[in-house]
Amino acid sequence: MLKRNQKAEHQAKLDEWIADKGYGWLRWGEKRIFVHRRDMEPRHHRPKAGDVVDFVLGKDAQGRFCAKNAMNLNATRHGGILPLLFIPILLALPVYALHQAGVKHWIIAAGFSLLSFITYCAYKSDKRCARTGAWRTSEAHLHLLELLGGWPGAWFAQERLRHKCSKTSFQIIFWFIIALYQFVAADWLQQGKWSKRIIGEVRVILKDSRH
Repeated sequence: MLKRNQKAEHQAKLDEWIADKGYGWLRWGEKRIFVHRRDMEPRHHRPKAGDVVDFVLGKDAQGRFCAKNAMNLNATRHGGILPLLFIPILLALPVYALHQAGVKHWIIAAGFSLLSFITYCAYKSDKRCARTGAWRTSEAHLHLLELLGGWPGAWFAQERLRHKCSKTSFQIIFWFIIALYQFVAADWLQQGKWSKRIIGEVRVILKDSRH
Protein backbone atom coordinates (compact mmCIF):
# COMPACT_ATOMS: atom_id res chain seq x y z
CA MET A 1 0.00 0.00 0.00
CA LEU A 2 1.32 3.41 -0.96
CA LYS A 3 1.96 6.03 1.69
CA ARG A 4 1.50 9.66 0.84
CA ASN A 5 4.47 11.94 1.45
CA GLN A 6 4.19 15.35 -0.20
CA LYS A 7 7.69 16.41 0.89
CA ALA A 8 9.63 13.35 -0.25
CA GLU A 9 11.28 13.50 -3.66
CA HIS A 10 11.15 10.31 -5.71
CA GLN A 11 12.45 9.36 -9.13
CA ALA A 12 11.02 7.03 -11.75
CA LYS A 13 10.94 6.36 -15.47
CA LEU A 14 7.97 7.27 -17.61
CA ASP A 15 6.45 3.88 -18.39
CA GLU A 16 3.75 5.09 -20.78
CA TRP A 17 2.74 8.46 -22.21
CA ILE A 18 -0.46 9.18 -24.15
CA ALA A 19 0.44 12.34 -26.07
CA ASP A 20 -3.05 13.26 -27.32
CA LYS A 21 -4.44 12.97 -23.77
CA GLY A 22 -1.56 14.71 -22.05
CA TYR A 23 -0.99 12.13 -19.33
CA GLY A 24 0.80 8.88 -18.60
CA TRP A 25 2.19 6.58 -15.91
CA LEU A 26 5.50 6.34 -14.11
CA ARG A 27 7.05 2.97 -13.26
CA TRP A 28 8.00 3.33 -9.57
CA GLY A 29 9.22 -0.02 -8.32
CA GLU A 30 6.26 -2.36 -8.85
CA LYS A 31 3.78 0.54 -8.85
CA ARG A 32 2.40 2.63 -11.69
CA ILE A 33 1.92 6.27 -10.74
CA PHE A 34 -0.33 8.56 -12.78
CA VAL A 35 1.16 11.85 -14.00
CA HIS A 36 -0.57 14.67 -15.89
CA ARG A 37 1.08 17.18 -18.22
CA ARG A 38 -0.02 20.09 -16.01
CA ASP A 39 2.02 18.68 -13.12
CA MET A 40 5.18 18.24 -15.18
CA GLU A 41 7.94 20.74 -15.95
CA PRO A 42 9.22 21.86 -18.37
CA ARG A 43 5.94 22.00 -20.26
CA HIS A 44 7.52 22.84 -23.61
CA HIS A 45 9.11 19.37 -23.71
CA ARG A 46 7.17 16.47 -25.20
CA PRO A 47 7.45 13.56 -22.72
CA LYS A 48 8.08 10.05 -23.99
CA ALA A 49 8.39 6.59 -22.51
CA GLY A 50 11.76 6.12 -20.85
CA ASP A 51 12.15 9.72 -19.65
CA VAL A 52 13.42 10.01 -16.07
CA VAL A 53 11.15 12.08 -13.81
CA ASP A 54 11.59 13.55 -10.33
CA PHE A 55 8.31 13.86 -8.43
CA VAL A 56 6.55 13.97 -5.08
CA LEU A 57 3.68 11.66 -4.28
CA GLY A 58 0.30 13.37 -4.08
CA LYS A 59 -3.41 12.74 -4.63
CA ASP A 60 -5.82 13.91 -7.28
CA ALA A 61 -9.35 15.25 -6.76
CA GLN A 62 -10.68 11.69 -6.47
CA GLY A 63 -8.16 10.78 -3.78
CA ARG A 64 -6.04 8.61 -6.08
CA PHE A 65 -2.26 8.65 -5.82
CA CYS A 66 -0.45 10.57 -8.55
CA ALA A 67 2.77 12.45 -9.26
CA LYS A 68 2.97 16.13 -8.31
CA ASN A 69 5.68 18.74 -8.90
CA ALA A 70 7.16 16.45 -11.55
CA MET A 71 10.38 17.43 -13.33
CA ASN A 72 11.36 15.73 -16.57
CA LEU A 73 15.13 15.33 -16.22
CA ASN A 74 15.57 14.34 -19.85
CA ALA A 75 14.47 17.86 -20.79
CA THR A 76 16.81 19.52 -18.27
CA ARG A 77 19.91 17.34 -18.52
CA HIS A 78 23.20 19.21 -18.26
CA GLY A 79 25.74 19.83 -20.96
CA GLY A 80 27.62 16.55 -20.91
CA ILE A 81 31.31 16.62 -20.01
CA LEU A 82 31.73 20.41 -20.18
CA PRO A 83 30.38 21.24 -16.67
CA LEU A 84 32.69 18.61 -15.17
CA LEU A 85 35.70 20.60 -16.38
CA PHE A 86 34.89 23.18 -13.69
CA ILE A 87 35.61 20.66 -10.91
CA PRO A 88 39.44 20.90 -11.18
CA ILE A 89 39.12 24.68 -11.57
CA LEU A 90 37.15 24.99 -8.33
CA LEU A 91 39.47 22.52 -6.61
CA ALA A 92 42.56 24.55 -7.47
CA LEU A 93 42.16 27.24 -4.78
CA PRO A 94 41.31 24.90 -1.86
CA VAL A 95 44.12 22.50 -2.86
CA TYR A 96 46.63 25.36 -3.09
CA ALA A 97 45.52 26.72 0.31
CA LEU A 98 45.87 23.30 1.93
CA HIS A 99 49.30 22.88 0.41
CA GLN A 100 50.34 26.29 1.75
CA ALA A 101 49.06 25.18 5.15
CA GLY A 102 51.53 22.31 5.05
CA VAL A 103 49.28 19.42 4.00
CA LYS A 104 51.04 17.01 1.65
CA HIS A 105 49.76 16.64 -1.90
CA TRP A 106 49.07 12.93 -1.60
CA ILE A 107 46.97 13.48 1.54
CA ILE A 108 44.94 16.20 -0.22
CA ALA A 109 44.39 14.01 -3.28
CA ALA A 110 43.51 10.94 -1.21
CA GLY A 111 41.13 12.90 1.01
CA PHE A 112 39.14 14.53 -1.79
CA SER A 113 39.13 11.30 -3.82
CA LEU A 114 37.91 9.11 -0.97
CA LEU A 115 35.20 11.53 0.18
CA SER A 116 34.09 12.12 -3.41
CA PHE A 117 33.80 8.37 -3.97
CA ILE A 118 31.76 7.93 -0.78
CA THR A 119 29.51 10.85 -1.74
CA TYR A 120 29.00 9.50 -5.27
CA CYS A 121 28.00 6.11 -3.82
CA ALA A 122 25.56 7.84 -1.47
CA TYR A 123 23.95 9.67 -4.40
CA LYS A 124 23.76 6.45 -6.42
CA SER A 125 22.15 4.59 -3.53
CA ASP A 126 19.67 7.41 -2.96
CA LYS A 127 18.68 7.44 -6.62
CA ARG A 128 18.10 3.68 -6.57
CA CYS A 129 15.94 4.04 -3.45
CA ALA A 130 14.01 6.91 -5.06
CA ARG A 131 13.08 4.66 -7.97
CA THR A 132 12.03 1.70 -5.84
CA GLY A 133 10.35 3.61 -3.01
CA ALA A 134 12.84 2.31 -0.44
CA TRP A 135 14.22 4.23 2.55
CA ARG A 136 16.01 7.37 1.29
CA THR A 137 19.32 8.93 2.25
CA SER A 138 18.53 12.23 3.96
CA GLU A 139 19.50 15.46 2.21
CA ALA A 140 21.27 16.55 5.40
CA HIS A 141 23.49 13.46 5.15
CA LEU A 142 24.32 14.20 1.51
CA HIS A 143 25.15 17.82 2.33
CA LEU A 144 27.34 16.72 5.24
CA LEU A 145 29.37 14.51 2.91
CA GLU A 146 29.70 17.46 0.51
CA LEU A 147 30.80 19.75 3.35
CA LEU A 148 33.43 17.26 4.52
CA GLY A 149 35.04 17.40 1.07
CA GLY A 150 32.89 15.19 -1.13
CA TRP A 151 31.37 18.00 -3.17
CA PRO A 152 33.38 17.10 -6.34
CA GLY A 153 31.86 13.61 -6.17
CA ALA A 154 28.43 15.14 -5.62
CA TRP A 155 28.83 17.32 -8.71
CA PHE A 156 29.93 14.32 -10.76
CA ALA A 157 26.96 12.30 -9.46
CA GLN A 158 24.50 15.04 -10.34
CA GLU A 159 25.84 15.25 -13.88
CA ARG A 160 26.21 11.51 -14.49
CA LEU A 161 23.18 10.21 -12.59
CA ARG A 162 20.95 13.27 -13.11
CA HIS A 163 20.03 13.12 -9.44
CA LYS A 164 19.25 16.08 -7.16
CA CYS A 165 20.06 18.48 -10.00
CA SER A 166 16.52 19.85 -10.42
CA LYS A 167 15.60 20.61 -6.80
CA THR A 168 16.24 24.32 -6.18
CA SER A 169 16.50 24.20 -2.39
CA PHE A 170 19.04 21.38 -2.59
CA GLN A 171 21.08 23.16 -5.24
CA ILE A 172 21.23 26.37 -3.19
CA ILE A 173 22.87 24.55 -0.28
CA PHE A 174 25.13 22.57 -2.62
CA TRP A 175 26.47 25.71 -4.29
CA PHE A 176 26.78 27.46 -0.93
CA ILE A 177 29.12 24.67 0.20
CA ILE A 178 31.26 25.09 -2.93
CA ALA A 179 31.34 28.86 -2.41
CA LEU A 180 32.28 28.33 1.23
CA TYR A 181 35.28 26.25 0.19
CA GLN A 182 36.44 29.03 -2.13
CA PHE A 183 35.96 31.69 0.55
CA VAL A 184 37.76 29.77 3.31
CA ALA A 185 40.69 28.98 0.99
CA ALA A 186 41.00 32.58 -0.21
CA ASP A 187 40.65 33.89 3.35
CA TRP A 188 43.41 31.56 4.56
CA LEU A 189 45.76 32.85 1.86
CA GLN A 190 44.93 36.39 3.03
CA GLN A 191 45.81 35.51 6.64
CA GLY A 192 42.17 35.64 7.65
CA LYS A 193 41.69 39.27 6.60
CA TRP A 194 38.16 38.78 5.28
CA SER A 195 36.90 36.68 8.18
CA LYS A 196 38.36 39.16 10.68
CA ARG A 197 36.57 41.99 8.91
CA ILE A 198 33.28 40.09 8.94
CA ILE A 199 33.65 39.23 12.63
CA GLY A 200 34.42 42.88 13.38
CA GLU A 201 31.31 44.05 11.52
CA VAL A 202 29.16 41.53 13.37
CA ARG A 203 30.52 42.71 16.72
CA VAL A 204 29.72 46.32 15.86
CA ILE A 205 26.16 45.38 14.85
CA LEU A 206 25.65 43.37 18.06
CA LYS A 207 27.07 46.20 20.17
CA ASP A 208 24.78 48.77 18.51
CA SER A 209 21.74 46.52 18.97
CA ARG A 210 22.28 46.52 22.74
CA HIS A 211 21.92 50.28 22.96
